[in-house]
Amino acid sequence: MAAIVRTAMLCAALAGALNFPLCARAIAAEPPISASPAADLARERIETMWQSGAQEAWFSDSFLAAVPFTKLNPIVDERKELLGRYLSTTGANGVYVSTFEKGTETVKIHLDGNAKIDGLLLETPKLADVSLDGALKRLEQLTGISSYVLTEGRSRRAGYNDATPLAVGSAFKLAVLAALRDRVTRGELHWDQVFPLDPRWKSLPSGVLQSWPDRTPISLATYASEMISISDNTAADAAASIAGDAALAPYVSRNVPLLRTRELFILRAPGNAALLEKWIDGTPAQRRALRAKLAGMPTPGAGALQSTPGDLRAEWLFSTGELCNLMSRVADLPYMTINPGIAEPADFRRIAFKGGSEPGVLSMVTSVVTHSGRTECLAATVNDPARDVDLNAFAAAYSAVLRSLALR
Repeated sequence: MAAIVRTAMLCAALAGALNFPLCARAIAAEPPISASPAADLARERIETMWQSGAQEAWFSDSFLAAVPFTKLNPIVDERKELLGRYLSTTGANGVYVSTFEKGTETVKIHLDGNAKIDGLLLETPKLADVSLDGALKRLEQLTGISSYVLTEGRSRRAGYNDATPLAVGSAFKLAVLAALRDRVTRGELHWDQVFPLDPRWKSLPSGVLQSWPDRTPISLATYASEMISISDNTAADAAASIAGDAALAPYVSRNVPLLRTRELFILRAPGNAALLEKWIDGTPAQRRALRAKLAGMPTPGAGALQSTPGDLRAEWLFSTGELCNLMSRVADLPYMTINPGIAEPADFRRIAFKGGSEPGVLSMVTSVVTHSGRTECLAATVNDPARDVDLNAFAAAYSAVLRSLALR
């Protein structure tokens, strides 16, 4: 079985987000949940991993081809720093729960016929006994510039820096969906309307549409579904172009004209620093003129993508308050429920989710309807211009807030 590089539940939730190196650096591979011929050995290796680190000899060639061994133990160490002292591991049939002094970690593992690990998945850490206030405090304390808001219905329950605009990565796609919905509501567009895939819309991953043949007939509903559920960048650029700047304007305020993902990749590419500064410093009219120039430039290769934070002034800037407002306009659409993010589906009656990430940026917006009928929204964003955002700490705090909402 070939290892599939993913960042456990978090990267699955973000679905690759804007810039895939963020997800590609972590240690996950999706194993099947099936009985292992060496269950005791699997548990023993998990225990040893937490106690003294993983060993390269444990892993299959296919796993190591996808996930370099040098990435493994640093991620293990991050988990231990978050969860504290390791205590024990229980489980069977490829699914184990490791208990630490501050929480638990679910580990899915699969051994091949040679007793080599060919699948390993570390799910989102779960902090033990964290109150709602305690979980929110953890969001405030994340390294970098952090912001969150928690709303119930139209009321703000709690917030921190929630009026501060920050870079949100692919979470901006909520604004595109809101603009599309407006045009559908007015009868100007229809979800089943077909728009052939224009090669000018093709961007870079995340997503799959960039590899589809030019002029492939695709419905507006499919563009919306791909844009939200797997954060397809080509779908987002197509949807934004179909919606048009006039429809987008009410939702993008300081982001006029709305930057396309392809345009950002070009601006961030090596050798284009002067163009990047022109975009950052430009007026809306100057940016529109620059957009015409960018349209004639080639899309950079995937190798040109940055694995360190770029200039976050060239991004999509929204406050967490604005993100929950956007979510309230689209949460009831079916496209919003395909990917539940890191919320547990059993905990809520309905979940709508959109995330965004790139190096130095992590943002999540989740709207839930609880089993008691409350509608609540949690939006959280962290920016760190100097380094990658701590994925584990963010996910643990965010999921703890969601669990608290489910139990309330």
